[in-house]
Amino acid sequence: MAKPRHQPRGTAAPRGAGDVKLRLRLPTDGSVDLDKLRAALEAQLQKNRQPVAEEPAVVEPVIVQPEPQPQPEVATKPSAAWAWVKARPFFLTAIASALLSFVTGIVLIVRHNSDVAPGMVGWLFVLGLLVLITSFIYVIKRERKTIAPSDTQATTVWNWVKQHNKIVIGSIGLSAATIVVLGLWIAAFNQSSVTDSKPKEIAKGTTPPKVITPTPPKSPITPKPPVTPPQPSESPGESVSAFKPADGFTGRLVVVFSIGCALGLGGLQMRRVEDSMFPTSEEKQAAAKIGYIDFWHGFRHFLAAQGGFVLVAVATGAVVLIWDTASIHAFENANGLVFYKVGSAFLWMLAGMGLAGLGIMLLGAAGVNLMPTLDRKVQSTIASSAVVRFALRKIWHIILMGLIFGAIVSVSFVEPIRLWWDLWLKWSLGIGMVVACCWNGAKLISKEKEIKPLPITRSGQFRLLPFFNLPLLTTITLLATGCVMLLGQVHWLQLWWITPLIGLGITLALAALQTVPRLLRNWMNILFFPGIVALICDWLVWPDSTNQPFWIVLGILSGLFALGICLTEVKETESGWLLAPPPSRRQFQPVLKPDKSGLQVRWGSLLIIMTATLLIVASAAKWAWSGLPGAPWGIPN
Repeated sequence: MAKPRHQPRGTAAPRGAGDVKLRLRLPTDGSVDLDKLRAALEAQLQKNRQPVAEEPAVVEPVIVQPEPQPQPEVATKPSAAWAWVKARPFFLTAIASALLSFVTGIVLIVRHNSDVAPGMVGWLFVLGLLVLITSFIYVIKRERKTIAPSDTQATTVWNWVKQHNKIVIGSIGLSAATIVVLGLWIAAFNQSSVTDSKPKEIAKGTTPPKVITPTPPKSPITPKPPVTPPQPSESPGESVSAFKPADGFTGRLVVVFSIGCALGLGGLQMRRVEDSMFPTSEEKQAAAKIGYIDFWHGFRHFLAAQGGFVLVAVATGAVVLIWDTASIHAFENANGLVFYKVGSAFLWMLAGMGLAGLGIMLLGAAGVNLMPTLDRKVQSTIASSAVVRFALRKIWHIILMGLIFGAIVSVSFVEPIRLWWDLWLKWSLGIGMVVACCWNGAKLISKEKEIKPLPITRSGQFRLLPFFNLPLLTTITLLATGCVMLLGQVHWLQLWWITPLIGLGITLALAALQTVPRLLRNWMNILFFPGIVALICDWLVWPDSTNQPFWIVLGILSGLFALGICLTEVKETESGWLLAPPPSRRQFQPVLKPDKSGLQVRWGSLLIIMTATLLIVASAAKWAWSGLPGAPWGIPN
């Protein structure tokens, strides 16, 4: 069947899809205008054009195998117990003291069974127990203050303790009594186990059999003993040198190890407290403005303001000491001892004046004007040379320093310094301060007028001192330890335990002066009148006694004066013989300070700290190895 003539051949394109091509048969006589026909067709197509919806492409499903996903890691929470311990630093101190008490307790038991005196181990045991009890009391008090209201369990416990405090106290007392009784029972058991069994045999009436040793018969010819070559005899003072520790090495080693552990834990605790108090360098520098001590700047100010007063007082005490020593020993040689003593002091005084003049001239050349309140007035017409005028102006410094030097050397030839240093200090605090106040109308002291009073206490000073002044504390501790060992004739092997105790005392004293600054500002008022009263009591009330009454009266009166100055409220300003240290000129810088350019080191401070550490370690090791005769507190040798 033939196709219709109006349908095109082939597949027709869909409507509206691109250009439409039509095949038309038009007459050839020109009756139809092709342009108009073309325009009409295009308009018809444009009118009927509609969007053609495309068929969506069929996508075949792809089967994806599920991959195993990693399990989320469970975040481990820090231990609550460790966090509680870190938040309470005194708990660590309690643990350290408990370990110290445990170790020393074992050593005490061993030494008791060996019939050896407790010695210093007993003191360490008692000290550990005291520190343990004090630390736990502080932890309990702080825990009571930090209990949150929402913590119902802790609140319930504390309420029960408050309501049943008698039961708690009775339980603690009963436990302590049980421990004491148990310790006594163990001691008695050990004592009974080491006793000899001979008394029991005597009580039973049994006597040990008598052993008779037969004597061999004498032979007519007795052989001569072999001749041994003579050995070199040893002198009584010599001993065979062998590389082995002395007796009691274990006990000494335990003592050194215990004290070393205590000092190490104390240093770590201070480091931890410092990191918690100053987490950033900015906070540390801000706190250093309050706690740092610019020692040399303040010391130079003290010498310029009140050094002349102290020098006159000490020189007066030296003169009284020379006369007192000569009068005491006059009965040994009534003809010429006093003259010899005064003449010896005069000769040594001349030598001391030469040394003092040389030192003062060197300081003047370096630009240090030492104690200007003691200077003489010298006009330029007396001497044309500036060096001569400076020496004439400092003539009192030279004389007084030479007098002190002569007194020390001359009296040391009669008695050792440990027997008269307290006398010298007594005369300086008594007669010396009176003479210094009367010197040239009391012009030795530069009086302060209308200055702002200091607060009664400065909060935070007690804790800040060790963190910013460790080199200063180390230097003062070494100097004080040297003086104590020189005055007390202490062997250098005892340096390892004397130095920490002296350092602790100096730290507490300086921290107290920083916390209560009025004590340092009014030190002269605190010591002047109590010194005079104590000297009068020593002369009139107890004329035949030793120096103890003087120091007792001085300590009581000066303590009362210090308490009164601390409790007195000053309204606006204060005046008088006050020590007003100037503000610090330098900024605090740690001994080791890493920065972008490298590691900055204060070599002088580092050398002082390392020297002190090496001396302590060397003396402790030598003492632990060889011991020391006459050691304190019965330390084993």
